[in-house]
Amino acid sequence: MVIDIELTLNRFGFGKIAENKFQLLFLRFSHWNIPGKYSVSFEVNWRSEALQ
Repeated sequence: MVIDIELTLNRFGFGKIAENKFQLLFLRFSHWNIPGKYSVSFEVNWRSEALQ
């Protein structure tokens, strides 16, 4: 199983946002069942006003 934890600095929420994604305040948790692969990763994502 692959687990991804994402820190989102511009988006906040609570609840299921996709079949494999759940958001708790500024943290998003994702998981995928990939046979034979095991991984835990952490990401930090933000949006800059200059890039919009």
